[in-house]
Amino acid sequence: MPSNEDKLQTRSIASILAIFDILIAATEVDNIVLDSRSAKHNSLFIAHQGTSNNGAKYVQGAINNGAKLVLVNTNNTEQHGQVDSVGEALIISFFELEKQIGFICSAFHQHVSNTLQCVAITGTNGKTSVAHICAQLSASCGENAGTIGTMGVGFYPKKQAPIKILDTINTTPDIACMHQFAHLVKQLGGRRLCIEASSHGLHQKRLSGFKVDVAAFTNLTQDHLDYHPSLNEYAKAKRLLLKQDGIRYLVLNADDKESHRWVEQAPEHTIICLCSVNQRSSASLLQAYAKHNQHYKYCIALNPRFTPNGSTFKIKSSWGQASVSLPLIGQFNIANLLTAFSSLLLQGVSFERLVDAVPLLNGVPGRMEVFESIKHGNIIVDYAHTPDALEQALLAARQHVTGKLTVIFGCGGDRDNSKRSQMGKIAELCADEVILTQDNSRNELPEDIIADIQQGIHQKSKLKIELERTSAIKQAYLNSCTDDLIVVAGKGHEEYLELKSVREHYNEREYVKQLTMEVRG
Repeated sequence: MPSNEDKLQTRSIASILAIFDILIAATEVDNIVLDSRSAKHNSLFIAHQGTSNNGAKYVQGAINNGAKLVLVNTNNTEQHGQVDSVGEALIISFFELEKQIGFICSAFHQHVSNTLQCVAITGTNGKTSVAHICAQLSASCGENAGTIGTMGVGFYPKKQAPIKILDTINTTPDIACMHQFAHLVKQLGGRRLCIEASSHGLHQKRLSGFKVDVAAFTNLTQDHLDYHPSLNEYAKAKRLLLKQDGIRYLVLNADDKESHRWVEQAPEHTIICLCSVNQRSSASLLQAYAKHNQHYKYCIALNPRFTPNGSTFKIKSSWGQASVSLPLIGQFNIANLLTAFSSLLLQGVSFERLVDAVPLLNGVPGRMEVFESIKHGNIIVDYAHTPDALEQALLAARQHVTGKLTVIFGCGGDRDNSKRSQMGKIAELCADEVILTQDNSRNELPEDIIADIQQGIHQKSKLKIELERTSAIKQAYLNSCTDDLIVVAGKGHEEYLELKSVREHYNEREYVKQLTMEVRG
């Protein structure tokens, strides 16, 4: 842990407000929150306009929880700086508050993102894996790194085991939390921060005031159409990352046609690195873009060979070439590695040191995580919950199995239901056996969700239904042979099942680990 002398000092809120011609007496504020429930003694609560709620409704709740200062929006310039009192709390009117939240949070934390090498990753699939691979590689090369995303806030110290600092509710936390978490990473001695930038987070400007050095795009497939009106709007939300402050480098998946739009909209003078596991697509993009702009680099994988526990291939790049062994399953993990690898190369990390670090990588919990068995088939636990992610997971698993491939999955309730039949179709096409089960059904009946999935399955001989998730896994496992492989998709690292809008504790990784250990014994 850092000494007191090394710790960042947050800036006086009075001096920050003075920048906007709001004058108040020196006031001690310990943190900034946008959620009234997170307010505590000496908090500053910013009552911002959310997607469905006006924060002004929660002012009293924040004050009841201990907030000392509250900023509320006004569209009247004459009201800007007006101060009202409620008990011991001050409520300050702020003209067009939404536009300045990012700056206020950044200034409070001494613009900490400016002092870190920040990599922000967006795309439908792969964000979590890329962020954690990037942080692991960074630590192996001697530079401490933090992660912010689906799995919470993590810290990867050099030559030590990673630390989970805390959990997060959203993949990309709110503006105040983003700056606070970056502050925590810096306090621990972090030099790099790897962030998952979700479409929701970008659309809701949760990275406002945050400086990003490298923006990375993994892929675009259907997801979150319950939130975004169309796939085109979803893609546009992803590309909002291009407008982030500070971007000098772009890392793009040349195998995804959406990368063309990223190149077309890239800020001037941005250096772009094209990654590919398909040499043909990468070569064509390089040839096309080289005619118009010299700011292009590349990092591609050649001649991949798949082993029971990973793959071997040759990396050919603008920085050099080398043969590597990757201890992660699936071709998409080669793509994830290239994205992380390129991000660090662009930030000046040595090619040779990165090559040496690749064999030391550990899988991300719940991302194609293999639980080995002696008497039955191995089980892979994966977070796949979109059509593309499920397809990629099953295609990857097929490369590592000689026997029967079984997939167990469901779909979440109160979410995009158009993908359900697609996932059924993919499961039927890519697996030998399909078992449909419970997932986070939320307010829907699981039977209705499974009926939707079944619309995409025509070979009923492949299909089994077992609503109770652990029973589905156990039955498939006990009925498997040693050369079989079972993919359990949808939950991954999550530690709950949400049924009838109530979250029950459920850790699939722990259950599968216990199951395989018990049968061994």
